[in-house]
Amino acid sequence: MQDAQLPYVSIVIPVFNEERYLPSCLMSLMALRYPKDRYEILLVDNGSTDRTLEIARTFNEVSIHVNEDVKVGAVRNYGVQQAKGSVIVFLDSDCVVNPEWLTDGIRKLTENSGSVIGGQYLLRDDPSWLEKYWILVSPNQSVRETSLLGGCIFIPKEVFLNIGGFDESLNAGEDSDLTARLKREHVSVVIDPSLSVIHLGNPSRVPSFIARQLWHSSDYINGLPHTLRDKTFLLTLAFMAGVLCLLGSIMFMPAAKPMLVVSAILVFACPAVLSAKRIMRTGARYKKLFDYVSIYLVDCLYLIGRSLGVLSGIKNLLSFRPGVKVGRR
Repeated sequence: MQDAQLPYVSIVIPVFNEERYLPSCLMSLMALRYPKDRYEILLVDNGSTDRTLEIARTFNEVSIHVNEDVKVGAVRNYGVQQAKGSVIVFLDSDCVVNPEWLTDGIRKLTENSGSVIGGQYLLRDDPSWLEKYWILVSPNQSVRETSLLGGCIFIPKEVFLNIGGFDESLNAGEDSDLTARLKREHVSVVIDPSLSVIHLGNPSRVPSFIARQLWHSSDYINGLPHTLRDKTFLLTLAFMAGVLCLLGSIMFMPAAKPMLVVSAILVFACPAVLSAKRIMRTGARYKKLFDYVSIYLVDCLYLIGRSLGVLSGIKNLLSFRPGVKVGRR
């Protein structure tokens, strides 16, 4: 394509207190080889209190918008409302792209007319122990995802508007929800590993990892009965049931050994099932027992965080009162 024939692209980046990784993200966008007059960068701030906006203002190419006290889906939708492009590209502020990323993405979107294309997340160089055994890939490998990731989506603006954009009521999982609605409308969703971005913001410490999983699972209860088709949710429920029965057996029925054994098996089996699924999905191969034990421990943390999210959802449901505004966080 000649430059004048290339579609005008709007890159939408939601931010909230992203001073740590935003410079790397924007610097990578400055190096894009797509014609400068054929794309715009829209940064939508959700009420940052750190140096996020100060950093963004040092990049003249970035258009800054503010939409406070809403959930991430609403932040992204607001960016689309301001966008001039016929193609919308969603990128997260803790992601880094290669110089050909936008050119390749638009070419593939053009070749697959009417489709929506997404990339995947890759590990940064020198990842932490937690990152390494959660992502299970090196920076040059890919995971076989089946759902769009909010940090890397190429979508025609017309398709996005016709589908109704992101669900603004969701705390998390708005990208998976968008994927499901696109597929129900028979829109082709393609996950292309070559468009993957390096994700710098993976939790590297146990508390932040658990907090991330709690946040991601906070809408499980609100999503019923649809959530019952989510295998991860069902595995989380099984893990919770095992933990509760195990604690109950130890505290109130120590003599009930069969229940104690069954509960213990359930608690230990659920993370093992998750680990086996992730290893098979990624094709990861390790020679050391330490690697497999590490993967298992990370999946234990994952299910703990997801269980806390379910409990948080139940608490919010029980404490909800009509007419009371529910905040962003």
